Amino acid sequence: MGASSKINFGLAESKIYLGRLVQNGLVYNDERSASCKEKKHGTQKAHSFTLCAHDFCNMSCQYCYLGQLTEEKIDNQKVINTLQVTLDKLLAYGYLPFNLSFHGGEVTTLPSHTLDALFAIAKSHYAHYGEQISQLGFKVNPLHIKTNLLNFKKHEDIFKKYQISISGSVDLPLQLHDKYRRDKNGNSTLARIIANLKRLAHYPYNKKISCVVPRQHLQMVDAFIADIKFLHDDLCLDMSRFNIMFGFEFVHGTEMLSDEEQVTFYQKIKAAFMGTSLENAFKTEWFKEFTPEFCCSAMNCGNKFFLLQSNGDVYSCPRGQSSPQYRYGNVFEDEIEAIIDNGWKVIERNENRLELDDDCLQCAYISYCHAGCTFVREAAHLRKSYTCKLQKALYQDNPDKYPPFSDRQRRAYIKPFLLHNNIKKLKETYPAKQSYITSELFDDENSLSALIAKDKILSQLYSPELFFLKVDGTTYFLKSAILKTESDIELLDNQSEIILGVREDIFALACSVNNYVHIMLLRDTPVVYGDENRKKQAHIFDYSIYKNALIAQSKHGYYTFDISTIIRLHAPLYLPGVRNNLFFTTKALRAYHYEKHHKNAFYHIQAINLPFQNLEFIWKGGEYNYEFATQITQASLE
Repeated sequence: MGASSKINFGLAESKIYLGRLVQNGLVYNDERSASCKEKKHGTQKAHSFTLCAHDFCNMSCQYCYLGQLTEEKIDNQKVINTLQVTLDKLLAYGYLPFNLSFHGGEVTTLPSHTLDALFAIAKSHYAHYGEQISQLGFKVNPLHIKTNLLNFKKHEDIFKKYQISISGSVDLPLQLHDKYRRDKNGNSTLARIIANLKRLAHYPYNKKISCVVPRQHLQMVDAFIADIKFLHDDLCLDMSRFNIMFGFEFVHGTEMLSDEEQVTFYQKIKAAFMGTSLENAFKTEWFKEFTPEFCCSAMNCGNKFFLLQSNGDVYSCPRGQSSPQYRYGNVFEDEIEAIIDNGWKVIERNENRLELDDDCLQCAYISYCHAGCTFVREAAHLRKSYTCKLQKALYQDNPDKYPPFSDRQRRAYIKPFLLHNNIKKLKETYPAKQSYITSELFDDENSLSALIAKDKILSQLYSPELFFLKVDGTTYFLKSAILKTESDIELLDNQSEIILGVREDIFALACSVNNYVHIMLLRDTPVVYGDENRKKQAHIFDYSIYKNALIAQSKHGYYTFDISTIIRLHAPLYLPGVRNNLFFTTKALRAYHYEKHHKNAFYHIQAINLPFQNLEFIWKGGEYNYEFATQITQASLE
C-alpha cells in the first residue's frame, strides 16, 4: 500500500523478515529451540529477513496502512548499527540470513552515504556466506529494495554500484497515481515518477513494479490496461515482472473491492492480455501474491517472516508493524531464539482471536489459502480471505497446479489446521444412536443436576471453585468435565508456566485425615477395557500432592503449586495433535464419587465418565508434525 524502507535477506528496511518455508525462500526447522545445539555442531539454519530502515516516507498516499508512522524520522547511524548487530546475533545463534531486502517507510529517504553503508554490510555478508547459502540449496539473490521511485535518480549510482534489485510502487492507471500518491505537501509526483520509470526501464539490473488496486481502479480498468501497454511498449519497461495487490482500506475513493469485483477485474485483465506477449506474465507473475507462494496464504506466517525495525523491534511484516499485536520482540532486549519462537506463537494467538467462516471448513482449496492474511482479516473485520473468490478463480485457471481436495482430504486437513488456527471451531457432529434406558432417567428429580443439588458432598465435588490453573498468565477456574458446555484447550510447550490453585478447605471435604490432591492425566488415544468393553482415553499418569507440600504458598484462600515440571516430565508421552486431558480431585472426593456409583444407578449412568474438574491441552514440543497428525485423523475417519 505505501512504499516502504526495508531489507529482505532475512534483514532489510529497518525491518527484518525471518523465514522457514522453502517455497518462499525459507526453511522449515523441526526443532525451534535447537539453535545452541546446532551452533555447537557447526550447523546453521537459513532464514529470510527484511530490514525496515525507517518508517518515514516522502509521500502521503491516502491508503497507506502505516498512517502517522511515516512522519517519524530516525538517527541514520542507528539503522546501520541495528543491521550489523542483528546480523552478528543471528549468525552467533546459528541463523544464516540468505535473502536480504530493504523496506520501509521509504528507504530512499536515507542519505546516499547511509544506503552505501547498509548495502556494503549486506554485500559483505553475501561475500562471506554465499557459498554456504548455495550449499544449503538456496539461490544467492541480489540485494533488494522496495521504493516509491521518487528518489530513484538521486541514488541510481549507488544502486548500480551494488547491483540492487528494484521493486517500485506505482499506481495504475497513472492518473490515479497523480490523485492518490502525492508528496507530503500535497503536490503531484507524477512527472517525476514517469521520468524515473524511464530511467528504470534502462536500469541494467533486476527491476519490477507493483500496484495497489482499490475500488476506483475497477471503474478505470481500460485505462489501467492501456497504461500497462504504455509502460511496456512506449517506455520499454519490461512488464513481465509486475505485481498486482488489492487494497483493504476503507478510505473514501480507495475502498477495497468486493470479492465479485476482484474477479471481474481479474477477468478483464485476462481478456486483455491472453494471446499477447504478456500472456505468460499475466498467468505466472501479475497475481502471484494470491497464490500459496506468498505469505498471505501461509498457515502461520510467523514461521517464515520477521521484520526488523531500526530500533531493534521485530514485527511480522510491513503490514503488521503498525500493530503492537504483531510484535515479536526486540533484538537488543530479547534473546534471538525467544524472538523467533515468539513469531508463530503471536500469529497463532491472533488467529485464534478471529472468527473463521464456516464456508472455509467446507472449501476444497483451504490447504492453499488458510483463510488468508491474519492482519488483513483483523483490520478489515473479515471471517475469510479478502481475496477468496479471486483465489478460487486462480486455482481453477490452474487445475494441474492447484487441484481441489476431495472431501476426505479436506476433512483430514481441517483438523490439524483448526488445532492451530481456530481451536473453538474444532468440533464434530455425531449421528443420533438408539438407546434402551428407563424413562425414569429423564425425570427432573433424577437429572444429574438434581442429584448434585440434593447431595452436599456432590455439590462440593462438582464445584467450579475448588481448583484453578494459571497457564502463562491466563487463569482458568476448572469446571466438571461432564457439566461444562464448552471446553478450554491450551497449547503447552516446554516454556509454559502452569500454576495449580487448590482451595484451602478441600482436604476437609468428605474426609478428616489422610487426604491429598489427586491429579490424573489421560490421553485421547482410545483403549478398550472393563466389563463393558468401552473405549476410553488412555491413562498416562496419576500424581498425588499432600497438604504439607501446598501450604508454603497461599493467596486469597487458595494454595498454589507449580506443576510445570510434572507436565514437562511426561512430554515424551504426548503425541502430535492429540489432546491430553488433565483432571483434578482429591482422594476422598474420588472415593465418594465411586461410592455414589454403587448406591445410585441414575447417578452412575450420568456420571459414567470422569466428572472431575479438568483442562485439556495440546503439547507443542517443536514444529508440528502434520504428516503424523493427518495419519491419525485419517485413521479416525475410517
